[in-house]
Amino acid sequence: MSKLKVCLRHISEVFLYEYYCLGDDEYEISDEDTLTPHKEKAKGLLISGNYSGAQQEWLAAYLENPVDMEVILGIILCCKQLGDAEGEYSYTTESFNYCCTRAELAAYYRNLGWYYLEKYKPEVSAACYLYSKYFEDSQQADAELEFLEKAIGKKIAEKDLDQIQKILKDNEIPTAANSVTLALLYKAAEEAENAGDKDQALDCYRMVYDLTADEDVGKRISGFSS
Repeated sequence: MSKLKVCLRHISEVFLYEYYCLGDDEYEISDEDTLTPHKEKAKGLLISGNYSGAQQEWLAAYLENPVDMEVILGIILCCKQLGDAEGEYSYTTESFNYCCTRAELAAYYRNLGWYYLEKYKPEVSAACYLYSKYFEDSQQADAELEFLEKAIGKKIAEKDLDQIQKILKDNEIPTAANSVTLALLYKAAEEAENAGDKDQALDCYRMVYDLTADEDVGKRISGFSS
């Protein structure tokens, strides 16, 4: 039986892939870059407005590397353009496992905001967009909130962090990064460090620190430059 062949280029991807995607199968990492050609084609098709074609290329890339956030966000974008709300939601909920930075977590909440607006749940949608701004202040979130106000015909009431988090929790939406993912990134960092790959170890520690601001992780990062 032939092994699965995937295009993983970073130790963090290996840990995420083995935990979230692999199951009992065996796999091997491709020697060649089978991912970038699909990404480049997808981006070209997006520019020309061919969202269906772009989505096919993103999906082909997804088969090569199902934990690549750029790929998943590309699929989600196409789902939005094609009006596929359930597809958008499916990939958005999956993407939570692969959010390794505050920017990616902000994108997760913005994408949820889009879905809940499509489902005529403006309060949940607004909470998602507002919460995304705690992780990354973005013009996109501001524009979506402005659109939301026009759609419901009234200003969105100011809410503090506790009120926003309560709405999210009431709708079973996580309010922090995935703790399992954080543990996997930390383990990947330790393994890379033990193997002498300081660059990849530093990448992983920085991802953990970006999402947690953990002091011990910060000290580890400082130790690399001392």
